[in-house]
Amino acid sequence: MSDKNNKKFRERLLKLSGAVTEAVNIHANVIDSPSPSLNSTFGNGHGLPRGYSLLLYGPPRGGKSIICNAMAGKLHSDNPESFVVKFNTEFREKGQTDKSQQKVWGIDPDRLISYEVNQPDEIFDRIEKEIAANVQDGMDLGLVIIDSVNQIQGRRGMAAESVMTQQIGDNALTIQEGLRRILPVQRRCNFGLILTSHIRAQMDTKTGGSATVFQSHTTAVRPAVSFGTQHHCEYYMYVSPAGGAENKTDALGKAFKDEEIMDAEGNAEKTGHKIRCRMMDSSIGPKGREGIFTLDYHKGIINVHEEVFKLGTNRGIINRPNQVMYEFDGKEWKGKDAMLTALRDDPVLQQKILQELRRRDMAGLLQDEEVSPE
Repeated sequence: MSDKNNKKFRERLLKLSGAVTEAVNIHANVIDSPSPSLNSTFGNGHGLPRGYSLLLYGPPRGGKSIICNAMAGKLHSDNPESFVVKFNTEFREKGQTDKSQQKVWGIDPDRLISYEVNQPDEIFDRIEKEIAANVQDGMDLGLVIIDSVNQIQGRRGMAAESVMTQQIGDNALTIQEGLRRILPVQRRCNFGLILTSHIRAQMDTKTGGSATVFQSHTTAVRPAVSFGTQHHCEYYMYVSPAGGAENKTDALGKAFKDEEIMDAEGNAEKTGHKIRCRMMDSSIGPKGREGIFTLDYHKGIINVHEEVFKLGTNRGIINRPNQVMYEFDGKEWKGKDAMLTALRDDPVLQQKILQELRRRDMAGLLQDEEVSPE
């Protein structure tokens, strides 16, 4: 067949609706967080590509809503025009994202639109119709959050006269159909989607593989959602408080406590803790990467320089010529404490290391393009 005929057929097929006319690197435009190690679990562009989905699951108060707020605040900081729309199906928005929390995470209240609803039509129909219409009118919608999908009512259950009426599979099918309806809207409007989920015990730990099972202490768990919901999400991440004595202090051994505030038993007030996240599976990024960050209850994510230090040394970006010295960008530091102090005091140094880390992860995707700094 001649090249002329090939070109003719190609032009005909590309005129059909839905045709992809050019290859785009989706990882060049991502929604990230203030935590470098959390961002690194995505690989590639170190964040959630706009137009794609992340499923966060883990134990109660494990850190899922914290990550949602952190990413919303970072989006507002990075893009002064972007909106975040949040559906809090657990009716906790007034407490979880009040003015003090908005300030901690850098969330712009004028560009955060929150709804306390759990009826499926007030979530999925609203995204498909009213919210999409605003995007068509020019609104920059960067992120939609549903926290959590487990509290969305099923369609048949809403019509039942009593809670005693069983509706097997109702919730799963309702959510699956809702996600199916908003998928083309999500891609067209180019907003990231974060879903949070509760967890269930995995009765048979031999089934499911690393994609759906995470060994937490002695109990294997999985997200409490259907396979349809998991298929919708390109990334899914397990989030939980980090255990172990080494995670009760910062890198220099300082405990996350305020010794000036004691309870009735003489215990110092806890000021924060570390949170561990693991990218359990991904269809467009690496699998199994872990991150750990420090949450201060009044300041948000702190000690970012410790994350940069670990990422830089573990990936060989910070060179170790011997057991004592650290080298990067033509400079030397003697000892871990000196390197940590330099990173803490120099945000530019941090960004140079993170830029190199992202450049390496993006190298296979942007062979001939310049990778912008984080």
